[in-house]
Amino acid sequence: SARRCEPLWRNRRIDDITTSHLLNLNKLDLVNDCFTNTTFVDQATKSEKSQTAVLCIYAIRFLNRKLLSYIASSASSIKNVDHKSPSLYLPIGTIMAMSHFCKPTQTAEWNFDHPKVSNVLDRDELSTLFGNKSDGEKWSILKDDICQDGDHGRTL
Repeated sequence: SARRCEPLWRNRRIDDITTSHLLNLNKLDLVNDCFTNTTFVDQATKSEKSQTAVLCIYAIRFLNRKLLSYIASSASSIKNVDHKSPSLYLPIGTIMAMSHFCKPTQTAEWNFDHPKVSNVLDRDELSTLFGNKSDGEKWSILKDDICQDGDHGRTL
């Protein structure tokens, strides 16, 4: 939420280039409108908004596999857009950064009550999703590290 994010953005001195919008992230047409410099309706204020194109997508402990797949399959130019509806176009250089719970290895079990195992990434799930594709690599993976949260030892 903006209430939580804005103090962090101010502290990092990026509040003048960062925005927050309430969107139903399961409605890919709304996500597409917000991401691609189109006028869309902010669900919190119910007002129409227009913005510049998205340059960075940042998710912390938020998992929506449908949305991740949609972002991973985005095209970098209009002529490369996959014509499934809706299609997402993100410019070359767009950054996707994510920190979420994941299993430490491909064969590891998840031995924690929270989050549920269905809400935990498999070890190579993101690199498989965003990595090499049969039609050519769409994303460059710059960092793929495992760390532990400070409170319970869960892997991220």
